This record gives sequence, structure tokens and C-alpha cells, in this order.
Amino acid sequence: MVFVRYFTEYLSCESKRLFVSIINSLTNDLRLSTKPKTFFKVNHHGMLIMKFKNLKNTRPILLIGLFIISLFVQTTVAQKSIFEVMSHKEVLSVTLEADFAAVDSSRKNNDSHKAILTFQDEQGVDQTWNVKLKTRGNFRRMKCEMAPLKINFKKKALKAAGLAKYDDMKLVTHCVSSKSEAKALLQKEYLAYKLYNQVTDYSYRVQLLKINYVDTNTGKKTKHWAFLIEDTAEVRDRIDAIAKVDNHLNLPRDTFHDGLLKIASVFQYMIGNADYDLNVGRNVKYFIKNDKVIPVPYDFDFSGLVNAPYAIPNPNFGIASVKERIFLGFKEDADHLRGTLAFFKTKRLALLETVDKFTPLDSSKRAEIMYYLDSFYLGMNDIVLAERVVVEEEISTLKE
Repeated sequence: MVFVRYFTEYLSCESKRLFVSIINSLTNDLRLSTKPKTFFKVNHHGMLIMKFKNLKNTRPILLIGLFIISLFVQTTVAQKSIFEVMSHKEVLSVTLEADFAAVDSSRKNNDSHKAILTFQDEQGVDQTWNVKLKTRGNFRRMKCEMAPLKINFKKKALKAAGLAKYDDMKLVTHCVSSKSEAKALLQKEYLAYKLYNQVTDYSYRVQLLKINYVDTNTGKKTKHWAFLIEDTAEVRDRIDAIAKVDNHLNLPRDTFHDGLLKIASVFQYMIGNADYDLNVGRNVKYFIKNDKVIPVPYDFDFSGLVNAPYAIPNPNFGIASVKERIFLGFKEDADHLRGTLAFFKTKRLALLETVDKFTPLDSSKRAEIMYYLDSFYLGMNDIVLAERVVVEEEISTLKE
């Protein structure tokens, strides 16, 4: 018996299946007196295990197998995304050059604007990318000092650099004029994403940035904090989903993945976020995997954990503060959360440690967040179910 092991950290599920198919075809096509048997699996270390039995001459198979492995390595290791290239350190310093007066004037339209993005990669090599910017969002797009942006890369440029096809990322920018407050609010929302990463891999990855904005028209330079959100298409492929759900109005409860739906709902409750709606897909992306809908939440600035000064308590539920927790998952789930709450108990120390070790945020702000999380754990046996107190209106009016 011969064992061939290769570490497949960057090998996608699709690539693994293709690789196994090729090797099986090769071994079965060989005219051997004893029919070869091949077995494949990926162990808990991510090793692809190839086992050959009853081969009279294993050397040709091994040589062919190793050759194919080398081809897969060259292809898949190079297929990192631009997001992953930019995610090699906790805080990445970047320079973004554009006519920001023109960008700012585009809050009411979808005009794109040329820009240049520069940063250093993991090897210390300067990366310079010609990109396009456009404003995005709803409330923050119109109300914040700087509108949130979408950064679009050229697919041809990504391909030429040997990177994956994912060509756009959301940039969460500062909202209020006070630099110290803007920094704290942005970092707290970034931390909410990181906490959800701790809870499940079915979540958006984020990258914290220090941005040097350079206005190409005036030469003015300003520095602010921001963070990137992973391309939705990249999330879809990373979690091995087959599609993003576009028609998401009033999806029946039984179409959802039971465990991940409850996890998302309890997480939103934990951070005090009432600014989402499962019935209309507000601030939630839906993906399909194994014929089930997987909810992936985003946009946490109206949560109690962030406690932004501009955040409005959801008027439909009679809460006086965004820090008040209400359960906005499906009502029928409220009495069946024992397993999910037990799971969150196992995550408590990891969540608190994530906050405590996030040193870019002021220690007093970290202490506030840890206290707020602990208040969830102290009251987790008494989940407060949301009860509407007004006639339901269009959710979009909440942030007008």
C-alpha cells in the first residue's frame, strides 16, 4: 500500500473532486493484471490521502499523481483573492487616490469614479491597482460624512496577477466628523463581524484598514479608519453554496438551514441588532446549500454593541434604546433554542477573548463591549420575543 499526502489548504472542494476524478481515471485505465483500487479522503489536518492497493507497479502512478498535484498547486495556490492578499495583517495601511469631491457628489446615483489603490503585500512589495469607486448603501450613503463605497477591480488585471475572479468589495467608511468617535464606531462594527466569524464560518470576512485618502483634484490628504467586506461571490464559493437567493421575500421557515438560522438569530440578539428582517432579507444575504437557505447577516452599525449616536431604535417594537435586546428570528424558534444557546455558551470565552485582544480599540470601549456581551449570557434563559406595537410599514422608512 502506498500513501501520498499533500496539504490542500488552498484546494477548493471542486478542485479536490476534479483531482480525485483524474487520478481514478488514470489508475482504472491502466492495463494491469490486478484491477487497482484507490481510496481518497481528506483528514482533519486538511491532508488529501491517496491510497493505492494491488498495484503491481506503483511508480508510474506515483509520478503521474505527483505531476498532477504540482499542476493543482500552481493553479490553486495562485488563486488567492485580492481580499486575501490584503488580509495578511490585522491593520493594513493603504492609500486611495481619487477625485473625492466627485465621488461625494454621486451619493444619489451609481456613477463610477477612477481611483488608484496602493498597499504593501505580505512580502513587502508595493501593490498598485487601478480601481473604480461608487457610493453604496442607504442611510449611511446619505447621512454619513463619507458615504460607504464599493471598490471594483478589473477582472483582467486580477487574472493577469494570478488572482481569483472576485472583483468587488464593500468599503465601510467613517460616518461622524469626530475622528476619535468615528474610529471607535467603525472598529466596534468591525469587531461585530469578527465575533460572528468566531461563531461560524458562514459569515463575511473583514479587513481593517488605515486609509490615506488623496484627492487628485486638490491634493488634499486625510487619514481615516475603514474596513473591507469580502465579496459576496467569494463568500458563496468559500462556503460551497450553489447560489445567492435573489427572491427572498417571505421565505417559509422550513426552507432555511435550521441550525444556521438559529445561530444567526441568536447572534443578532446577542449584539442587540434589531436592524434586520428575515421576511424581506434586510441586511441579510441568503445562500443555497444542500437545498437549504443559509442566512449570512451584515451591517451592524445600528446594534447595541456598536451603540452609534445616529442609530435609531426600531420603532415597530417599542424599544427605547438600541441596547435593548429583542428576538427577531422566527417566533416558532423562540421556544426551541436550547441547543443553540448551549452552543453560544461554548463560545463565550472565545468571544470575550476576541474583544479583549483587539488592541486597536481603546481599552475602555473593549470593556464596555465585554460587559454588554456578558449581560447577554446572564439573561440568555429569558429571551425577549419581539412584539410589534405599530402597524407594519415599509422597513426602508426606518433609516430615512
